[in-house]
Amino acid sequence: MRKTLTTFAILLTLVFAAHAQQEDYGGPTGMQQNHNIFGGVNTHNSGFGIKGGLNFSQVRGSDKDLLGSVSGHTSFHAGVFAQFALSEMFSIQPEVLYSRRGYERNDSTFRFDYLNVPILAVVNVTDNISFHAGPQIGILMSGKESEQEIDLAPYNTFDYGAAVGAEARISRFRLGARYYLGLTDLRKENDLGQKINEDIKNGVFQVYLGIGI
Repeated sequence: MRKTLTTFAILLTLVFAAHAQQEDYGGPTGMQQNHNIFGGVNTHNSGFGIKGGLNFSQVRGSDKDLLGSVSGHTSFHAGVFAQFALSEMFSIQPEVLYSRRGYERNDSTFRFDYLNVPILAVVNVTDNISFHAGPQIGILMSGKESEQEIDLAPYNTFDYGAAVGAEARISRFRLGARYYLGLTDLRKENDLGQKINEDIKNGVFQVYLGIGI
């Protein structure tokens, strides 16, 4: 957890340092056209920023009943993003997010903390509305059952999948929604340490608010 917060702080510092450098070369992005870090031209769909919001996570798959009677879990995500324009309509948006997922069973809550890196293709429908989609990878960093630490040995610590969503932009603010479809099984071993092939995967619906510069 401490390493995650340190990484997040470093990334946040880099975001604002990039913004300060950008202002030195011609002011904030906004709706103007300024030179970006690739030597091209920035449009309104370029910039850097921070974001955060809610996760509505669940487990899915044909074997999820092996976990018992489970329900979804509501938690949070937060991180930084950078958007690089390829044209007025298209851009690429990588992000680094600290994200908590999980599920609830009887009186227990299972929580899993991931460091996620989505790399999204963004299509601007208008100056204020865009759709995005792309791959996402993640690293499982820790897990808890209620307040008890979970041994991560039986779990797949590398996670990958696909994300798709939409975003509305008002001035420097971004309001969006996204669904992440996990393609990695949650567990690779049973409680006895035996290899298994369970079809139990993550699914997360996210809503967020971001501030871009």
